[in-house]
Amino acid sequence: MKKIALLFVGFVFIAQVVSAQQPDMPPMQQGRHIVKALKLTPDQEKKVQELNFQHQKAMVDVKAKIEKNQIELKKLVLDGNIDEKKLLQLTSETSKLQAEMKEMGVKKWIEINKLLDKDQKEVWAKHLLRMGAGMKMMKERMKDGARKMIMEHRMQNRRGDK
Repeated sequence: MKKIALLFVGFVFIAQVVSAQQPDMPPMQQGRHIVKALKLTPDQEKKVQELNFQHQKAMVDVKAKIEKNQIELKKLVLDGNIDEKKLLQLTSETSKLQAEMKEMGVKKWIEINKLLDKDQKEVWAKHLLRMGAGMKMMKERMKDGARKMIMEHRMQNRRGDK
């Protein structure tokens, strides 16, 4: 039973790490080529840059809270005395923080979108759709890696039990 609880905690921890690592910023931060494709005016560039700075500062605080929760989860696992209530509370809190990060990213996207003219909005939307597909593929690869790690752990435990 203890092994199952530890495996569960490990899986929750890995899932939270994977989702916390998902990029939360629109492609504007991820590559300068979209800036060229949008043909932003100097004023637009300045406003977008300011939005990025504000967003980054806010994200630091949220990510720090998530990391603190992950440390608490590690501590729970290492102590070996799983407090179910604390585990559920940390998991719930981390999920809310991750949702907050995503919402902040969407709000930033909306603010950037408001700065663009009609042609720029078309370029921006197409780029975001391409990036979204790429992010989905990356997330699936990370999940597969976590699954593989868990399966390897199970196999090692089975060999150790014999």
